[in-house]
Amino acid sequence: MEPEIHFFIGKGGVGKSTTSAIASVHYSNTAQNTLLVSMDPAHNQRDIFGMDFSEKPKQVTETLAVKEVDTDFWIEKYLKETQEHIKKSYTYQSAFNLQNYFNVLQFSPGIEEYALLMAFEDIIHRFEDRDIIVFDMAPTALTLKFLSLPLITLVWLKELLKLRQQIYEKKEIVSKIKIGKKGIEQDKVKAKLETLIDNYEHLRDHLTATNTKINLVMNVDKLSFSEAVRIKTKLSDISMHIDRVIINKLKDGESIDAITTEFSDQKIRSFPLSENDLSGLEGINAYIDSNMGIFKEG
Repeated sequence: MEPEIHFFIGKGGVGKSTTSAIASVHYSNTAQNTLLVSMDPAHNQRDIFGMDFSEKPKQVTETLAVKEVDTDFWIEKYLKETQEHIKKSYTYQSAFNLQNYFNVLQFSPGIEEYALLMAFEDIIHRFEDRDIIVFDMAPTALTLKFLSLPLITLVWLKELLKLRQQIYEKKEIVSKIKIGKKGIEQDKVKAKLETLIDNYEHLRDHLTATNTKINLVMNVDKLSFSEAVRIKTKLSDISMHIDRVIINKLKDGESIDAITTEFSDQKIRSFPLSENDLSGLEGINAYIDSNMGIFKEG
């Protein structure tokens, strides 16, 4: 059985880190082996739990571990692997002094999303023994790019494969004219494109699987609501469905009618505004104990 994956997404400041921490502690309290992963560059989980975290998961309880994704580490790893592949495939690359280009590539637009996707792939394979993996995501823009990246990359790769296939067929024609029936060597570029397509289809399938849940965290204010609607639309464009809407910091008497109307196809969960400090495991458990009704709803 693969782990159940939960993404906590939403506008910056709505409480993604807090709600993902509360949910993770709740899951672990029900004897489910849980991994909480901070993919937000702000890494607020260390402030919430009052502990230092890193790439190596740290056990907070017997059934809960927390891990921070080091984006710089994964960017460097991504670039290094790309560079090694080019060196192996194209021995003439040294003539173009490509090292200088790789030094610049680390600042390229989109590199952060690819690094996060690489980290995600590593996590879902290395921790497939967990019951639940919770991802505390970055603010909206980066998260939407991350979630849409496999689909966008697949469109691009498949078009490149079509072009490469045309080039390969023309090379075969030229080869037969020049050297008779002797075949040409395997097209390494075509083979690499096919491998990449398989990899990104695998990632896409993980993001859209039935055991992958998207939790949209929002507040009741107008700005938060407007951004939540835009997130819903963007995800729909890439055939991704929001499983649950979490209304965080809800005060007594505040109306959620507009939210329940807009998100009628989603489960709605309300997290009341806490009067007490939610930092530390003790504070989180106290919140869970006083709001057990939320978690009985699933």
